Amino acid sequence: MNRLLIPGTLKPLFALAALAVLVPATAPGARFVGAPLAGTAAIPSATVKLSGGSCGSTPLTTGVTGSLSWNVVINTPSTLCYTAMTGAQNVARHTFADGYTFRLRYFNRTAQTYDRTCDRCNIGAAGDAGIPAGSVQLQRDKSGTLDTSWFAGYTQPGEFLSAGELTGYLD
Repeated sequence: MNRLLIPGTLKPLFALAALAVLVPATAPGARFVGAPLAGTAAIPSATVKLSGGSCGSTPLTTGVTGSLSWNVVINTPSTLCYTAMTGAQNVARHTFADGYTFRLRYFNRTAQTYDRTCDRCNIGAAGDAGIPAGSVQLQRDKSGTLDTSWFAGYTQPGEFLSAGELTGYLD
């Protein structure tokens, strides 16, 4: 029986190489998207909804790494909870050079809700995206066509995510 003998000094390197195949590869320059609040993921159609915290009081971040400019549109200036925020809702969005737009929707306005350039900054408070607990919706699209590839394989329906935990990648 032949066995591969690995010297003791190389064993840690082989262990790291074995772990590397378990971690999904990302494209160079890809941006990490962390959960903007702690909550349970729901994936209706082509968006990710996170339900957790308290509507109107749990802080919510933009979640995307890197210093990005966020355009914030306020359509519901008062705190709305338990209303499913149908119709016009508050939206924070960043449009990338490739034409893709990343949005956070259905959140409540706070003193931190305004246009700005930041890295994972607080943008408001949990809202009501049709779920009684505090929630927010994350969406990526280009010219009205929704894109699910950014969270496919990273976030699963019913999964609980801690604030900042990997939701997906934008490239």
